[in-house]
Amino acid sequence: MSLKRKLEGEVEIRESAADVLHDILSSKPHHVSHAASHFVQAVDLHEGDHGKVGCTTVWNYTLGGKSCVAKSILEEIDEEKKYVRYRVIEGDLLDEYKTLTGEFHVIPKDEKTSIGTWTLKYEKQHPGIPEPSELLDSWLAATKDLDDHHHGIKK
Repeated sequence: MSLKRKLEGEVEIRESAADVLHDILSSKPHHVSHAASHFVQAVDLHEGDHGKVGCTTVWNYTLGGKSCVAKSILEEIDEEKKYVRYRVIEGDLLDEYKTLTGEFHVIPKDEKTSIGTWTLKYEKQHPGIPEPSELLDSWLAATKDLDDHHHGIKK
């Protein structure tokens, strides 16, 4: 039985925020904490340069009421497709998952809206590990928060 899985979700965002969201998630991840501090408290550059493939960042976040840390490496950026992929290389998530990558992609929907999609690809340590649904939901909510923040909408 394979423990490799994929979990996907999407959230509608304003088209005018599509480029901004891609830019933040690919080149300025430390800005996530400005709009979604309930989820991400800080993102610190550990090695390399933000926005460059191979850079490593340390994410301080809250999941399930617990303070967590994840170190990730930026594996891929596609400016044209508005796509970015991070792979977790250290931290709390690897207590339950052998591997975990997070992919963010913006897909135009119409003149006023786009779809922000998150895909988590992971391998569980053992069959009793839950799906990372809460992590996916948190990223979807943070994406909407970034969209609202960009448009000056306070929550």
